[in-house]
Amino acid sequence: MIDLGLARIGRLIKNTPQTWKAIHVAGTNGKGSICAYLSAMLNASGLSCARFTSPHLVDRWDCIAVNGKPVSESLFREVEEAVKQRDRAEGIGATEFELLTATAFEIFERHKVEYGVVEVGLGGKLDATNALKNKSVTVIAKIGLDHQTFLGSTIEEIALQKAGIMRKGVPCVVDHSNVDAVRKVIEDHAREVGADLYYPGERLELSVALDGQDYEPHQIQNMKCAYEAFRLVSQGQCYSPVVLQSVFEQLNWPGRLQMIDLSQITGSPEKVLLDGAHNTQSAEALAGYVQKHFRTKDQPVTWVLAATQGKDMDGILELLLRPGDQVAAVRFRPVDGMPWVKAADPAELLKIAKRHGTSSTHDAGDDVADALVWASKAAEGKPVVIAGSLTSYATSTHLNCPHRNYLLYHQIMPPPSHLIIVCGHGIWLGGPAKGYDEAEWLIESYKKGETPTFIEHIKAGVEVFSRSPEDSVLVFSGAATRKETPLSEAQSYLNLAMANDFFGLLPPSFSPSGSAPNPSHQNRILAEPQALDSYYNILYSLVLFWRSHKIWPAKITIVSHAFKQDRLVKGHCAAIGFPLDRVSFVGINPPGMDEEGKGQAMKGVQLTLGQWEADPHGAGEELASKRRARNCWGVSQKLFLDGGETAGWWC
Repeated sequence: MIDLGLARIGRLIKNTPQTWKAIHVAGTNGKGSICAYLSAMLNASGLSCARFTSPHLVDRWDCIAVNGKPVSESLFREVEEAVKQRDRAEGIGATEFELLTATAFEIFERHKVEYGVVEVGLGGKLDATNALKNKSVTVIAKIGLDHQTFLGSTIEEIALQKAGIMRKGVPCVVDHSNVDAVRKVIEDHAREVGADLYYPGERLELSVALDGQDYEPHQIQNMKCAYEAFRLVSQGQCYSPVVLQSVFEQLNWPGRLQMIDLSQITGSPEKVLLDGAHNTQSAEALAGYVQKHFRTKDQPVTWVLAATQGKDMDGILELLLRPGDQVAAVRFRPVDGMPWVKAADPAELLKIAKRHGTSSTHDAGDDVADALVWASKAAEGKPVVIAGSLTSYATSTHLNCPHRNYLLYHQIMPPPSHLIIVCGHGIWLGGPAKGYDEAEWLIESYKKGETPTFIEHIKAGVEVFSRSPEDSVLVFSGAATRKETPLSEAQSYLNLAMANDFFGLLPPSFSPSGSAPNPSHQNRILAEPQALDSYYNILYSLVLFWRSHKIWPAKITIVSHAFKQDRLVKGHCAAIGFPLDRVSFVGINPPGMDEEGKGQAMKGVQLTLGQWEADPHGAGEELASKRRARNCWGVSQKLFLDGGETAGWWC
């Protein structure tokens, strides 16, 4: 049921604190991508961030993410049930989306995040998310005609509903590619409310980051909006072009111009394009992309289509289809948590498709796998595109795959088995020397002269990863340990690797700095931000590997100082219980370590090793107090996010 209004949600969250700063994003198209870019920028800055977008892709709980990771099912269900009990007890009668919004806000608060990036569900002014109390920035993406039944029949009426997210004194970023009529409505409303408008300009660092990259115009607009919003919430902070480029390239936003491998279903080795074009504006962007990349020499395209009832499918298909194209239509099944979403009849879609000159059609009923197999065979190696509501509601949940999350987690490659851990020892703050000037680092005084060694550790980790990137996960490990910055050791190491293009030795499809689209390296190069000592460098990296891939590694390679090998391997790995015959070590000592210096260093190492021998898990007061002293930013030391995370996903 869709029933817009703020009264019910207001009652539902009246006792839910909102201590986090909100970034509220509205629009017809692009708002989900803007939320994803914004979250990635905040996380890259070392700021804790949660994100709420809709609709979900696979499971209802994947629409809520904390620091880039979807929340666990157990936490989601626990909080959702508490919200539903409140709804029943107070007789509120909240809608499904209002219950979901309240659940997201509760989870944000539980995680004590600094920022919450929230996508509007429908419209803006009367959308449940507009109950946000602590907005720092609002964003209005590209606006077009959609949901006219609820928002108005003209683009001006729709724009006014979207503009309703503005607040007095809160800056609002607006996509400047909006038509004049939309901008006028927004500008008039901004004056009435008392909000300053910001149209993203040409930022030099952003222009350099995007130079030579093959992004579509609408993607660039979304990036500009996200970067402008980031600069506003971070009070003018900016990224170097190389870091910005890596943020964009590492981001894999499912269902948006996404190349996926369906060979396990279709038997065909060719990848297909997946895009959630479900209105005329998004269809226009998809049509431009297909024309540019797939219709070489006017070759036909084979489509797999599904739609929600009420969509302007004639207008959408007029943009997408060309004479000679082939179409399979399918009906998606009922959507969990969204009973108001109804699928269009495939037969009706095919009638419209035939009017636009398609040469061959196939009614797959509600069998998605059948539609894909037919399309693959009909295409005979030529391009296949999956488009429409199918991307959000059908493909990822109804394919005949061994695991229902196949598309989300293992589309391109089999799961990895090799964990590579680079232990952090300092924090690189950024700078023109790219880490080769020690003044750019935050380090303890006794580590003076060691920063070149830290760089060698980073390079060594990347080099090990490059030997078999398809089978490996590279983790930089280390928490935020200095009061001067919330940036973690791990993220700073990753930033340095990207700034120096250390990933340039990888194949383009794996490299965060490569120019080719690279969804395959998603969750293969990670920053682990919790570890406050060497024991937790190992343990938290293992858990992060599991959290990202739902399996445990078969082998580990550790990169650190050579003189720490016994502590890390014979001490920590043994204490954790990881088989030592599956552990490799890459040791690089600080330069110029003479015999006397080495002897002094080894005395300290032996003292520390003795402490760990007496207390293998660091649970005693002596070692625990050292961790507490380093934890100036109060980084959570929970091993798992919640109890449900300990349950294995696959055997």
